[in-house]
Amino acid sequence: MPDFDKMMEELNPEMEQALKDFRFPGGHIDMLPSDYARVVLAMLDIPVHKLANNKSLIESLHVFFTLFSEFRQN
Repeated sequence: MPDFDKMMEELNPEMEQALKDFRFPGGHIDMLPSDYARVVLAMLDIPVHKLANNKSLIESLHVFFTLFSEFRQN
């Protein structure tokens, strides 16, 4: 999994602007929730490794929500 400290580093201004301008797909998109999660994780460069019983997806979502929580606290 990615290092949290590295993920919390300040983005360069171009990337920050691109993220502000970009819209993630909304809830109306016709796909399974697990596929939607994989799309969002891929867009954020959070890997989803192949493990049994979709545990890798859960671990990757944990990284995503932990990162989100850290950003909200700062």
